Formats: sequence, C-alpha cells, structure tokens
Amino acid sequence: MSYNFNHTTLVGRLVRDPELKSHKDENPRCTFVLAISRRITKESTATDYIPITIWGKFGENAKRLLKKGTPVLVSGRIQIKTIQTNGEYRSFFDVIANNFQILETIQSIPIDSEPDPIDQELVSESKVS
Repeated sequence: MSYNFNHTTLVGRLVRDPELKSHKDENPRCTFVLAISRRITKESTATDYIPITIWGKFGENAKRLLKKGTPVLVSGRIQIKTIQTNGEYRSFFDVIANNFQILETIQSIPIDSEPDPIDQELVSESKVS
C-alpha cells in the first residue's frame, strides 16, 4: 500500500500581475507569485513568497481574471526541480495549481474574445425571466 500524497492549499495575494507564456508546441503556462503572511511571534510576522504555475486553458483564464493584489485560494501539488550549475546543485520549488478561487468580487473582467456560447445562453435566459 502506498501512502504518497502531494497536495497543498494556499491562500494569499498576488505579488504582481500573472505572466502567460506559450511556446509553439507547448500548452500555455501562467505563472505568478503568491504572498502569504504568517505569524512568528505575538508581535511579528513574516511573508512567504510562493511561485505558482497553472497550465493550459486554465492558465489562460488565470491570466485574464487575476491581477496584482487579488486575494486567491490556490490548490495543487508541490514540484521540486534540482539543477546543477558549476558543480553546485540548486533546488527550486513551485506549486503546480489545478484549481484556484478568487476570494473577492471581480469588479471588471477585460473581455478579449467572444463570450462562451453557454455563458451567452445563461445571460439570455436571465434577461427573459
């Protein structure tokens, strides 16, 4: 029986606007950094800065919906990469998100393309009622 389980849930605010990168043969990749404050003692706190990656269409949606300062809940898995440069090993970690939830009301969302037909149908139905 295996007891391996890699899951994390984080709540914080975006440090800067998300970046979307895509290569011709690869899924789009959205990256951003989440700032999470934690209490050290009764009088002091520290802030952790956690890099987040979201792939594919979900990443495109994150780029469209998120911006600097947005409070967000992110769930996913921790990924660690180790590279060797000049004989030294360095490790980097990243959270690969599979879900996110914005924790405040969205005031305005820039619309870059046509609305989804399902969303358009729901809007039409709500106007009729």
